[in-house]
Amino acid sequence: PTQGFAVLKRSSGINAEYGQMALPCENLVEFKKYLIQQRDEDDKVIYRLNTLLPTKSFADKVDAVSNCNAFREELSALHTRRHNMITTCIERNQALMDGASDPAEKRRAQRSLRALKLEIGVERVVNERSETFLNNKCSPFLNFNAGS
Repeated sequence: PTQGFAVLKRSSGINAEYGQMALPCENLVEFKKYLIQQRDEDDKVIYRLNTLLPTKSFADKVDAVSNCNAFREELSALHTRRHNMITTCIERNQALMDGASDPAEKRRAQRSLRALKLEIGVERVVNERSETFLNNKCSPFLNFNAGS
């Protein structure tokens, strides 16, 4: 991989068209731009679920159970992919910090590392919001506690 970029294989699902891509782990601004772009999918959860789930008048024409299950899997894959992106960059910056001989390079890696660790918390909030809406919207059709 290119210096400063970690390669991450992307799975199928939401935004899978990028295939394999290099994450700009050492360029926090670029990484955050990409992360915001990826989080945009969570902002569309309400809209997507409203289009996938039937109103009472169309309840017999839409397979809400299949739609909810498919969307749940897709959302889970998206959340896993973003978590993996963040942890990949945390590991990369930790390695850079550990191997840095230049104090300025070490401080830069430390700053990036702190910012990336904060992104884990942001990711938790974003994921919880989407999961809550998914559960509320799909609970009439599914038993989310089954099998758990």
